[in-house]
Amino acid sequence: MGQHTQGPWVVSLDPRYPNEPCIDAVIDGVVWHVALCHHAAGPDDGSAEANARLIAAAPELLATLREALPVLRAELDQSRYQAVLSVLAKIEGARPHRQQRTEQH
Repeated sequence: MGQHTQGPWVVSLDPRYPNEPCIDAVIDGVVWHVALCHHAAGPDDGSAEANARLIAAAPELLATLREALPVLRAELDQSRYQAVLSVLAKIEGARPHRQQRTEQH
């Protein structure tokens, strides 16, 4: 698995998708679209904006989690520390298999 697009990531609006927030990375003056967040339940539910903010924070969350590992190992019980390592493995693509998406009716 490749390395993720370097951060920071920002939430913006693309004129082609005026009602759906984009997550962009600006690298050496070039804007790279990372993701586009669609409305989950409808245009007024606020989920697209909330999802965009969460995704845009991902590089910082990952860096903070990695930096905190030594403290977490010392402070957390083994099962919680293993849960942190499991999340990092998912991020880094070390999952044994991908979950299949199921249709919601």
